[in-house]
Amino acid sequence: MSRDHQSPPPEIPPPDPVPPRRLPAMPLPAYRFVPGLQPHPMKHPDGHMAHAPPTRTWNPECPWAEDVDYLLGCDLFDHRYLWEAHEAWEGVWHQVPRGDIYRELLQGLIQAAAGVLKAHVQQAQGAARLHVRSRGRLMEVQRRTGLVYRGLQLPQFIDRLDAFHSGGDWPTMPMEDPG
Repeated sequence: MSRDHQSPPPEIPPPDPVPPRRLPAMPLPAYRFVPGLQPHPMKHPDGHMAHAPPTRTWNPECPWAEDVDYLLGCDLFDHRYLWEAHEAWEGVWHQVPRGDIYRELLQGLIQAAAGVLKAHVQQAQGAARLHVRSRGRLMEVQRRTGLVYRGLQLPQFIDRLDAFHSGGDWPTMPMEDPG
């Protein structure tokens, strides 16, 4: 059956319990974008990001605990704004030089968010493919940096993604306290 004849995918449910925010002063979007369900956040005039400010300029000297776009992506992911998390991280990814380990982390996170969203809309092959790619990148980051990079506890996050893609709970990002 083609996608056109299927019912639209369900909304992404909010997390319960609600995870703490890293950037509590930054509002979350009006809705969790699911393709085919809500207006496209950027392309549609009613999209919740149609008039959003551009991504800030990335500063390689900025400590991870002050990297607003990285932390915003983490908050969005944990609150199941998967498409929006992907966009937050992608804005930074474009600015990070090729070969930089932070670029590898961002690519892994972007693929993780996309894979979870694909799983939600029941695109199993795409979800599995993205999960494998994400997992490989995150494991490479772990190999090169150690168990924690930019506050993210990599083994636990990889385990949570694996569990989700095996039918488990929605994944969240286990982070170190920046203080």
